[in-house]
Amino acid sequence: MDALEKRLRDDLLRDLNVKLLETVKWSLPIQVIDIEYETVKRTKMDILMKMLLVAFRTSQFTSAEELSEMLVVEPLFIEDIIERMVRAGMIVKSGGAYSLTETGRQQLEAGIYVQPPEMEESTVHYSPSHGSFLVGEPTDGERETYRHAVDSRQLNKFRDEEWREALDKLDVAYTDGNVQLVVQAITAVNELEQKSAPCIEFRLHQTTDDRLYARVWNMMTGEWDETLEKQIMEYELVEWREKYFAN
Repeated sequence: MDALEKRLRDDLLRDLNVKLLETVKWSLPIQVIDIEYETVKRTKMDILMKMLLVAFRTSQFTSAEELSEMLVVEPLFIEDIIERMVRAGMIVKSGGAYSLTETGRQQLEAGIYVQPPEMEESTVHYSPSHGSFLVGEPTDGERETYRHAVDSRQLNKFRDEEWREALDKLDVAYTDGNVQLVVQAITAVNELEQKSAPCIEFRLHQTTDDRLYARVWNMMTGEWDETLEKQIMEYELVEWREKYFAN
């Protein structure tokens, strides 16, 4: 018996009225899925960017040097900000002069700079038996498969909101002070190899009220798994009573 199993068993049996009937180990199938997505970072617009946008909205400027002279700022700083605003679709150069786009006007009014989208990639883990994504590291399945396991779910059956919820569990999106990172779009999903979550099942008898029940430790999540416990008790309690108390 390994140290984890011993610790869990000892914790369960602290109540002297609880008896351990059997311990079973098995693996829960886990779908490993790669998600590709676009993120967008939003930050509070700095004063220099605001000044440039106002300048482009009210006057005709053709170069960073002109703005540098007017604002008394090094041309390199001006060029860097102009380049970022062009990439973000906030300004365009037409007829030799810069002008605001509708995106630029909206961001100036909101005082929020929305940076160009960036491609990201994350791996998520879906448990068909839970009908949800789990957080943790699965392993290659070496134990017997969970007897009530549900078939794998086809990727085209997932909704966009479910992929976003899976990414939320990984804290992909966040808000930190004046910086907000959001998932703008899910661009692709690909299923990788199937793995598993090792589990330890304890079958228990509470003698004071003659109650049978299961506790399942999910080694992937590092927690007691109430979903699996409920499934097992729903399907097997009658069978357990016959098996363990037939005489």
